[in-house]
Amino acid sequence: MDFSVGDKVLYANRGAGTIIGVEYQELVDGFEDYYVIETRSQRLTLRIPMRMMEELGVRLVMHRDELPRVWDTLSDTPQSLPDDFKGRQEQIKQKLRTGHPLDIVKAVRDLSCRELQAYLTKADSKLLAQSRELLVDEVALVLDKENVEAEQ
Repeated sequence: MDFSVGDKVLYANRGAGTIIGVEYQELVDGFEDYYVIETRSQRLTLRIPMRMMEELGVRLVMHRDELPRVWDTLSDTPQSLPDDFKGRQEQIKQKLRTGHPLDIVKAVRDLSCRELQAYLTKADSKLLAQSRELLVDEVALVLDKENVEAEQ
């Protein structure tokens, strides 16, 4: 997928941001084109090789019309998470790696429900915070609001 300056994107490993430029840089093994992405919540400037965007799961943020589906998914009956730590962690991490908005929402929903029903481990709490941050980042970009407003 080709992106343009000004496109709002989500990079599941770092959050949502805007493509602010394209750079052509010389490296040891030749030249490479990079998208320059400024993230919202982490206040980072990332340079991602154009050829790696799809492989890294960078995608355009969801369209505003998709928000009702996100809210519906958030209020759906949560999926039962495995009781074993490794299985639970892998299931949530797999959802986050896809970077798909509905998978991120499901991770937030399922971990939030588990938090109400049982103890969250430190790792679970960290994944819940990461999931929420990704969701809030994306919703804020979609609505063109600050993260605090989007979180509410």
